Amino acid sequence: MDLPNRQSPDSPPGPSRRRFLTALGAVAGTGALAGCSFGNRDAARDEQTDSETADGGDGGSDTGGSGGNYFEPGPTVRLEEVATGLVSPSALVTADDGMDRRFILDQVGVVHVHDAEGLREDPFLDLSDRLVALGEDLPNWVAYDERGLLGLAFHPEFASNGLFYVRYSAPADDPELDHRERLSEFRATEDGERGDPDSERVLLDLPWERPIHQAGSIEFGPDGYLYAALGDGLNPFNGQDLTHNLKGSVLRLDVDGRTDDKPYGVPEDNPLVGQDGRDEHYAWGLRNPWKMAFSGDQLLLGDVGQATWEEVNVVEKGANYGWPLKEGYHCHDPQLGTSEDGECVVESDRGEPLVDPVLEFPHFDEAGDAVGFAVIGGHVHTGSVDAIRDSYVFGVFTSSFTAAAGRLVAATPREDGRWPMREIRVAGGLDIQVLSLGVDGDDSYVLGTRAALSDGPLTKREGVVYRVRPPQ
Repeated sequence: MDLPNRQSPDSPPGPSRRRFLTALGAVAGTGALAGCSFGNRDAARDEQTDSETADGGDGGSDTGGSGGNYFEPGPTVRLEEVATGLVSPSALVTADDGMDRRFILDQVGVVHVHDAEGLREDPFLDLSDRLVALGEDLPNWVAYDERGLLGLAFHPEFASNGLFYVRYSAPADDPELDHRERLSEFRATEDGERGDPDSERVLLDLPWERPIHQAGSIEFGPDGYLYAALGDGLNPFNGQDLTHNLKGSVLRLDVDGRTDDKPYGVPEDNPLVGQDGRDEHYAWGLRNPWKMAFSGDQLLLGDVGQATWEEVNVVEKGANYGWPLKEGYHCHDPQLGTSEDGECVVESDRGEPLVDPVLEFPHFDEAGDAVGFAVIGGHVHTGSVDAIRDSYVFGVFTSSFTAAAGRLVAATPREDGRWPMREIRVAGGLDIQVLSLGVDGDDSYVLGTRAALSDGPLTKREGVVYRVRPPQ
């Protein structure tokens, strides 16, 4: 995910924006994650009256009491703390092996096991010695290091073959590169209790020139293939370049096969097989796809915006989602880095239609108050919390440098047109920056950190995992 130092010229002025400049100066050493405009909801909060921030006793959507700007108020849920002491929990996944356990990724390189007794002392896998040095030698405009341990997926036959797959950021020997993005296969020990770090088989080892926009989610689809999300590497034109690299795309790989000299197979029905472009591409035109998940046969993906808008897409084979020609439903100028309404480009240079997202939200509302920056892709909740059942639940990373000001949103899926959204109210308040969401059977989970951006989250153990529960 990334948050910007760029102010959009067509964004509305307001007290939140003006005060943000002061807040930005106060944390100039932190900077902003490159990409979108940024504001300070805390400053806006100071100007709200008690009646504007009250929520009738059900609990606000965040500790700051956002006042519910932009999103319609929605259902109330309760969050039950199930794990603490993490640094930056980046994913929660499960393995189809009949065991009651969840695997929690910590961005700093450790895969933890959570079971009925809580967080186990011994990790499932520790790759911290294989990661690039997080937080070091970053440009001053990067506030949150996006590199690290980013994705985990268990083979559909994990119970019998013990195979699982990991996305992480590795050091690079080339001084022209910031790091390398690696997708690797590992094997668990015979009892399935631990991953064997010496079993690594590298599938992809990609050069990465800059320290952001690598995305990282990996998911097995119902077809048995592995889907991997890659950001544009902070070069917006990579989203439309299908020939020279794999960036700005969702890839689709056959981990059980081999094609030519590749350590993986390419499904024969991938959209560019036999055509111009890299065969691994499944869908493209993406900027920084931060978190994706399957709902049945449907792949849902959050894509972090730059200038003004965040979006969620339904990913389809061979679809072009428009970046950098569009941002959300709006025209985007990749040279100026601005988005606005108007008569937009409707197809790529290849003649492909540019597919609109199913929802979007702005960084600022019409009054100039912060809504949020960086969408956190989620999943369709099919579990026991009636208030959000069959809703697509996703997150908003934060809207503040100086407070943990994440948000949760529920959208109603539709077969066509935009999906209506409502903000999920959290009893007692939401006290984290939202980093990820996860699911295990009937249960949905929210992962995040209580540390504000200005506090250096990757230097603190403020990471927490919540289970979503019905309100009491």
